[in-house]
Amino acid sequence: MTTHDSRQLIHPRLLSWADVDPARHPFDADEALHVVRSLAPPVPPPLVWAGYELVGKDEADKWRETVTHALATRYGRWACGWCWGTGEGDHDGGPVDGWCCASDSISSPDETLALVAASLVDWRGWLEDLAERFERFRPLLDSAQPDDLVVGWEVAVGQLVTATVDRTRGESGWYNHCEQVLTWFLTFAGLPPEQHSTLITHAIGGRFHSWVEPSVTEVADVAGRLAQEVVAHGPADPFSRGRQPGDDWPDTWPQDWPSPRATNLPSWARQSRRRKDSPPDDDLSAWHRIRERVDWRTASGPVSGPVRGDRDGIAEYVAQRVDGGTELSAALAEVRQEAVDGGPLTFARLARWQRTVLGVPEAKFRTSPASAKGGRERYYWRSDLPELFEQCLAEATDDEPPLPSRAARVYLDVAFFHPFDDGNARAAMLALYYVLAREGVVLDRATPLLMTVRQAHDALGAAGLAGLTGKLIGATRDRARTSHPPDVDNPSR
Repeated sequence: MTTHDSRQLIHPRLLSWADVDPARHPFDADEALHVVRSLAPPVPPPLVWAGYELVGKDEADKWRETVTHALATRYGRWACGWCWGTGEGDHDGGPVDGWCCASDSISSPDETLALVAASLVDWRGWLEDLAERFERFRPLLDSAQPDDLVVGWEVAVGQLVTATVDRTRGESGWYNHCEQVLTWFLTFAGLPPEQHSTLITHAIGGRFHSWVEPSVTEVADVAGRLAQEVVAHGPADPFSRGRQPGDDWPDTWPQDWPSPRATNLPSWARQSRRRKDSPPDDDLSAWHRIRERVDWRTASGPVSGPVRGDRDGIAEYVAQRVDGGTELSAALAEVRQEAVDGGPLTFARLARWQRTVLGVPEAKFRTSPASAKGGRERYYWRSDLPELFEQCLAEATDDEPPLPSRAARVYLDVAFFHPFDDGNARAAMLALYYVLAREGVVLDRATPLLMTVRQAHDALGAAGLAGLTGKLIGATRDRARTSHPPDVDNPSR
């Protein structure tokens, strides 16, 4: 085998879904450091500059490749992605936060091996996250109706693009891994391999660029193009395995994506998508049951503020809205100010913000049963519902459970209590923002949180939302520390 062949074998961009699927390749993260120490050859000395020459780079690159071969032999080819760092690293445009490149990442032997192990675990975590997302998208694509499949594929592709942008930070070459993730998903969905490249190239069409995060409209356009092509050329029902078609639809749609109320929705999609033969059900009742079942204390880890970076992810998300963005931004400013003053979250607060969002003199609690998503979700009403909702809001600012769990729970409370006649997804977002901000937490990136499918009866999804919120807080803290290292005299800064 030539050196070129050897490097091609361990290049992460060439990995297929069969190579990286966590279900095929066991891995124990707790043993990673021990395995790395046992497999890695002696760590070369840190690289130094001698004039314009970086001394030791060839040796460092060979060491990295040797480590990669050893890990791939031990775990499988998937492990070769451990050094695929974000930005202009060894392979350019990856999703790993730890390892950058041999010139910047090699330090003392102990620190270097620990970084290798941490990067391996980080890479594996991303693969497991993708596998979980793929599985959660199954119900979206479980339909024999082409029209429903188009919308299901739009949601799945849009969320995968957004998640990849966030993971790679939209830095140098990020779109290569984005195309790879979409290819993996097409493989997972059963699309013929010979179609993958054509489908993805036609959908993206040169829209993605290094160091530029795509707009919501661009993501929506790519998702729509790929969805139409997949349904036109792919299997009619790729995930059908003897189950009934699923009814999993997103609670928060990106701006300009089709929704049951959208004027740009095709005529076929304006009809109610509720299955005529499905039994009556009530999503608020389902949420009550799930809310009690989830162990919110362990769904996320403890977080203490302040946590804030150079960006406000929710404010940026709001600013991209074409319709109602000005009003929602004004409401967010009110939330931000009230968070400084503190106090419990109440319906009165929520209604005050909602008046600004909707531009109405009053925003009262609904007085009858409600529905959403073209009638696909239904929420009961009874006279004590406002009181029960007020109790749930009060729990959002208690000391327990951890902050990410409380923020996620109140987001779902607002979504499924559906207290207002309109704008409940926006109200849920504002409630989450307030709960975080009053404790000094402002997410620098929030799109993955606001574009993930929510279901009233999904306990795993509810707990997962809490965990995702915690991860976004942790990522915000890490990026803030990188951008603004703490002062020696003031470590808390």
